[in-house]
Amino acid sequence: MLRLSSMLFAAAMLAQPAQAGVMYSWHQTAASPSMPSGLNLELEFSEAAVQQGKLRLDIRADCHQGYCYDGQDSLLALRYWFDVDNGDGTTTRANYIDYGHQSAPKYYSDSIVLDLDFMPGGLLSGWIVANDSNTDFELASSGAAFTVVRTGSDEGPCDGSIPVCSGELGELRIDSAQIPEPSSAAIAGLGLLAAWFARRRRS
Repeated sequence: MLRLSSMLFAAAMLAQPAQAGVMYSWHQTAASPSMPSGLNLELEFSEAAVQQGKLRLDIRADCHQGYCYDGQDSLLALRYWFDVDNGDGTTTRANYIDYGHQSAPKYYSDSIVLDLDFMPGGLLSGWIVANDSNTDFELASSGAAFTVVRTGSDEGPCDGSIPVCSGELGELRIDSAQIPEPSSAAIAGLGLLAAWFARRRRS
């Protein structure tokens, strides 16, 4: 019985979804004539942060050398970029910001400032500013409708040209595809375990 209980526990653990963050991504609702197409923004938060309903963060690199950590565990990742058409059927990521949770900042001026509310229906509202010392952007919302207040970079799209890149509208929505589900292997394992248990009961 103990062996069977251990096997059932192991199978149940396999069936549990992997501990991952909750992903929100940018969905354009209106383009801007002053911005190139292909804007992408992904924000990954801990489940605890989402459940709290609000998040206020001010992450800044406060050292010049060594490994400095942000000291928070709510924002797990922030990725921002433009998909640029290479003209041959492929795209390149430009103006790429890739913030990894508790990773060493590259430059002293790196910063992420968030003032967000997690709304019903898997939407975000609030204010987001990020700067990796090469690319920066600012988004602000009225309800769930975000506006690109500004975005710029030292290279690639929005590299200081006039007019200033701004004005695109969109929403930050929870990515339903990121909802964890039991893997096929785990489901198959549970099926085999059930068959083994039924066979033992018949013998």
